[in-house]
Amino acid sequence: MVATATHYGLNVSDMDDALAFYRDLLGLEVDREFPISEVQGDIVGVDGVEGDITFLDAGGFSIELIAYDAPANDNVHDSADGHDVGVGHVCLEVDDVWALYEDLQSEAEFVNEPKTVGNGAQITYMRDPDGNYVELMEPPAE
Repeated sequence: MVATATHYGLNVSDMDDALAFYRDLLGLEVDREFPISEVQGDIVGVDGVEGDITFLDAGGFSIELIAYDAPANDNVHDSADGHDVGVGHVCLEVDDVWALYEDLQSEAEFVNEPKTVGNGAQITYMRDPDGNYVELMEPPAE
């Protein structure tokens, strides 16, 4: 059985753009970076993969960014919506979702302004440079 979750992996088109978003804009720290090794091709079932992997510390959980430079990949899901099957998102807990929303609005694409959900949490969704959904969630007050 599963013991615990360790990370959430995202394929990104450009590592520099992804780091500008996750590290510079959202403030996650780089934990480790390394080039893709031959075994990565075995893991994903694609021969000749090249690129880079970066793990970011998200407060005890990691976000793994994978930028494949080769072979070329034109299978980009630029029209996916949040309700489409197969579309995932990563959720990051924040202290003040409204303040972050106001601070980042001019630099990031938000799907919606923060909303209060049934349990009292406030959430908003934004997109990273590749269109991946990122949820920012302020837990309910206790």
